[in-house]
Amino acid sequence: MSRVLRLFGGAAVAVLLAWASGAQAAKKPAVPATLEQRLNALLRRGPVRRSEMGVVVRRLGDSASLVSLNAERPFILASTTKLFTTAAALDRLGPEYKFRTRLYRDAEVGEDGVLPGHLVVKGGGDPGLSGRWYEDDPLAVFRPWAASLTNKGIRSVRDGLLLDVSFFDDVKSHPDWPSEQEQRWYQAPVSALSYNDNVVFVRASGGLRPGSPALLGFDPLGPPLLNLISKVVTAARRTWVGVSREAGSHNVVAAGRVGRNRTWVGDVTVPDPPLYFAAALSQVLREGGIRVDAPPTVRTEPPGVPPPFSGRVLLHTHETPLVPAIAVCNKRSQSLFAEQILKTLGAEKRGRGTWENGRAEVAAFLGSLGLDASRYQLADGSGRAHSNRASAGAYVDFLTALATRWERFETWKTTLAIAGEPDGTLRHRLLGPATAGKVWAKTGYVDGVVTLCGYVQALSGQTYAFSILLNGGCGDARGHAYQDRLLNELAIFG
Repeated sequence: MSRVLRLFGGAAVAVLLAWASGAQAAKKPAVPATLEQRLNALLRRGPVRRSEMGVVVRRLGDSASLVSLNAERPFILASTTKLFTTAAALDRLGPEYKFRTRLYRDAEVGEDGVLPGHLVVKGGGDPGLSGRWYEDDPLAVFRPWAASLTNKGIRSVRDGLLLDVSFFDDVKSHPDWPSEQEQRWYQAPVSALSYNDNVVFVRASGGLRPGSPALLGFDPLGPPLLNLISKVVTAARRTWVGVSREAGSHNVVAAGRVGRNRTWVGDVTVPDPPLYFAAALSQVLREGGIRVDAPPTVRTEPPGVPPPFSGRVLLHTHETPLVPAIAVCNKRSQSLFAEQILKTLGAEKRGRGTWENGRAEVAAFLGSLGLDASRYQLADGSGRAHSNRASAGAYVDFLTALATRWERFETWKTTLAIAGEPDGTLRHRLLGPATAGKVWAKTGYVDGVVTLCGYVQALSGQTYAFSILLNGGCGDARGHAYQDRLLNELAIFG
């Protein structure tokens, strides 16, 4: 053998190398050449069964989709439902719309500064009465209110606060929401008078020595009728605390351990938003020198029912613009904002804030875009209900209609989460040079459902609408990774 190799030396080696190279090439799969091939290759390697995925990608201006999988099968939408709510609200209410909370008196103020009646607070569905736009001070929003009353000579309110929440119905939680998640911030109750996202913080601080009870309290203040039950002890080092409130209960239970010289903070929803609102406003009024001499009362009667008093006189109006509220809803995926927006839409256009009236306005908006509203099964404004369903094809039809024939699209587009930008749910995703700042979208997640819908501008300058609906027990990490791979391919090769 060595003699043969010596005789044929270089030629033999060349033949062997050529054979090995050819065999290796035969084993290596060909790289997809076109964008369509690349995307279809990803569709064959999804994080869940193909039957549990709905994916459609379409270039704006084209009538046909570039790729589609289960394009007409309805899937759970999760928080991508918010895009229907916010687009309809912007269209029907207009970009200049403002949520308004009004303060009235129902009696003449005496020379001694006593209002011998109620300070009436008329709720207008404002989701922004919190510290969000006030340097995280949740009481700051009320200080101009107190100053306005003081300037009008009011020093005490004999009959207390009358909370008029009749702008909305009195159904605070949607019947399709899971009751076991009522305590979570993302499923806060809905009310025409809402405060601090209808969430209170529980603060636990370690005691003097291990084993001693921890110090617990509510922050910013204790809501009426809410009891805090502590099962938290001081630990030497490790901190672990859980807080819970059963559906319908007024008892908040905190349990666990908190280290010495350490503080833990958690949140829990409140069952009575108007009374929570009243407690915060009353505290600020007292700090401003205005006494409130009676407990609050709540009026829930619908419009048309005569009030138990007459002669309301307007004292102060607080306004929150619609567009920044839509941005919180879409960028941060704040579910309370979505529900407040939907019910406000129903109240302004159909007389009362109900889920049914809000949905009817969304359906009317879809019809105005030339879309068949029956293709979109919408239950609430936020996507918390699993009954919010649509197909990926129907969703891309919606996105295409917005981008190509809706006059308010550019305003609405600015409210979406943008890849890599710090104020949205895509701040840690799609950070590569092809996608950062080039993806405008809405994320979605509820138990085993991971969704992403929006737009991507490719390096070529072409813009694509996409809907990626992953159901069937998909984990959020795997779902996000898959969605990001698909969008990265689209951005680079589109």
